[in-house]
Order: sequence, then C-alpha cells, then structure tokens
Amino acid sequence: MKNTKQSIVINKVELLDLLLPIEKSTLINLVSETKLRMNKRNNPYFDKVIKKSKCNFLIGNDYQTRVQKNESKEGLTPDFISEENKVGNHVSKCVLFNEKTQSHYLQVERFDEIKPKVEYIFEGNQIDKMLFNDFMVKVSNTSRQDQERKVNVLSYKLDSIKEISLNGQKYVVQD
Repeated sequence: MKNTKQSIVINKVELLDLLLPIEKSTLINLVSETKLRMNKRNNPYFDKVIKKSKCNFLIGNDYQTRVQKNESKEGLTPDFISEENKVGNHVSKCVLFNEKTQSHYLQVERFDEIKPKVEYIFEGNQIDKMLFNDFMVKVSNTSRQDQERKVNVLSYKLDSIKEISLNGQKYVVQD
C-alpha cells in the first residue's frame, strides 16, 4: 500500500503566501495552463488552445550566481552580469512583480535533462500539436551566457499555476 498525502486546495493569495518566504534552492513540481501564443491570420485555433505543462523545476536561486557557478565549473572566468529582468522586479528570491500588469510571477530554473510533459487542449479535448504548429509564434533562444551548460530561467504568471508540489506537499490552486 502506498502512503500518499492529501492534496491541499489553496487560492492564488495563499499560493503567493506559500512562495514569498522561500529563501533557498527548492525543487518543485509545477502544473501550469497557459493560452498558447499564436498568429491570428486565418487561424481557426487562435485564442482557443491551452498548453498544459507539468515539469520539475528549481526555485529560490540567484540567476547571476548560478550562471557564474557554471562558468567557473567549465573553466571560464565567472564574470557574467545579469541585465534587468524584463518580466518584473524581485519581491522575493523566486517571486517577481510586474508593475505594468499588476501581476506576480514565479521564476523557475529548468534543466535540459528534465523535459516537461506537455499536452494541448482545444475546446476541452486534447489536440495534436501538428494540427496548429504552423500558426504558433516562433520563439528564438538567444543567450548572453558563454558557458556550455546554460541556466534556463522561465517565469510563470501565478494565475497560470494549477498545481505545485513543494516540500513533499501537493497544492491544488483554485480561482
């Protein structure tokens, strides 16, 4: 028999309260749902596809320090200086706030060897990415990092987080 903890249902304010005090590197599992960015022209899927993602991440790290640590491990001079975060300003180690949108974001680090599990939902049903791939906005992966092992930082709007597992406890976020 497997011993499993019950999930705790929380709201968005409680999610923010849960994330703000995190001060050290912490592994999490995150389930998010975001509206897929797509081109509008002649697109029957425009504004109707939800990307549901599940992945393990690291939170609570300083981006610049992580890049410098990787530079050092690879024999490079650890001289990386991060630029201003375009998503928002840090209000804690892992939470950002964007003044313009009045929204909070969770900053996470993703590792290349841990691939996210992704599914796409169209009008309540799972849909194959190949059907709308040509309509997706192309994303360019540019980096100012010199080292081989890049630090991949992503920011999730707190509104898009549906579940988070943190310190052995699963939280389900409801509106």
